[in-house]
Amino acid sequence: MRASNWAFIATMALAVITLVFPILFGSPPDLGAAPMADGFVTPVLALEFARSPADLAFLQGDDAAALREFLIHTQSLDRFFPLAYAGMAAMAFLALGLRNPGRWLAWAALAVALVTIGADWAENTVMNRLLAELGAGAEPRAGLLAALYGHTWIKWGLIALYAALFSVLMWQDQRRLLAIPGVAAALAIAATWLSGSNGQVAEIMGVLLIPFMLTFPLAALMYLRGKSAPSKPGA
Repeated sequence: MRASNWAFIATMALAVITLVFPILFGSPPDLGAAPMADGFVTPVLALEFARSPADLAFLQGDDAAALREFLIHTQSLDRFFPLAYAGMAAMAFLALGLRNPGRWLAWAALAVALVTIGADWAENTVMNRLLAELGAGAEPRAGLLAALYGHTWIKWGLIALYAALFSVLMWQDQRRLLAIPGVAAALAIAATWLSGSNGQVAEIMGVLLIPFMLTFPLAALMYLRGKSAPSKPGA
C-alpha cells in the first residue's frame, strides 16, 4: 500500500478519536450566579475570549465551583485533543504531499497543522493558571488574561490558515465542494477577530468548525476510493 494511503487511513482514525472527545468532555453544569459575557453560550469559548475580570465573573464564587471543576476536567483531556484534531489535519496534508512531493502547499499546511498543536498546548497552560487562581478565590490577573487572549488567537489564526490552505488544495484537485467548509471556517474565524471576539460571532465560528473538521475524513475516503485530479508539481 502507498505511504499516502496509510496517511489517509490515519486521518480517518484520528477523525474518529476527535469525535470521541466531545463525549468525554461531557456537558457543562448550570451556571453560577453570574452569566457569561454577552452572546456566549459555551463556557470554554467564554473563557478563551475573556478580555477582563468581568468576563470571568461566571467562573467566580462558590456557586461556580461545579463549572470550574467541569472546565478543569475538560482541560485535563484537552492535553490530548490537539493531537487528535490537528493531527488529523496533519495526516491529511502529509498524504497530499506524499502523493506529489513537489506540492509545497501541502507541506506548508502540514507545518501549520503541527504548530497548531503547540499553540493549543500553550493556550491550555495559561487557562490552567487562570482556573487555579479563580478556584483559589483570587481576581484574575490582567497579565494572564492578556496572555490567554494572545495564545488563543495564535491557535485560532493557525486553524484559519490551514483551513484556507486545505480549501485551496481541494480546489486544485477539483474537489471543490470539499473546499467550501474550510472557506466558511476561515471566514468565521476572521469575522470573530474583526468583531473583537463577539460572543455571538464566536459561537457561530464554533459551529462552522464542525463541518470543516469532518471534511478531512471525507476527503481521505474519497482519495482512497478514487484518483485525485492531477495537480501541478509545486502547486
